Amino acid sequence: MEPAAAGTRKPLPQPPAALARDRAGAVAAAAATRPAPAWASTSLLAAGLVAVGLGGVALLVWWAVAFHRANARLWMVPAGLVLLGTPLVAWLSVFASGPCDRSRAPPPAALGA
Repeated sequence: MEPAAAGTRKPLPQPPAALARDRAGAVAAAAATRPAPAWASTSLLAAGLVAVGLGGVALLVWWAVAFHRANARLWMVPAGLVLLGTPLVAWLSVFASGPCDRSRAPPPAALGA
């Protein structure tokens, strides 16, 4: 058999079950390309802010337990307060800007603007 003839094989016919699997894979691929829902990004933001806040609390507790009496490593206090206050400011800005309330329709665009 010549090399050129080996590359011209016809594909084998697929049984109906294989076709159904291919269609299911195409549907799953199309679903994977859809953007994530708004609650997913909000919950991811919430998890990150909780983690940062807990990191600040942990840093302050560690300083209070291990270094407070000697007044050593005082850099831990402002760093812990910044880490603790960052989530509070971020939540305030998120809720004040209003992206969490998606039930309202956007205001109509001004004509001629």
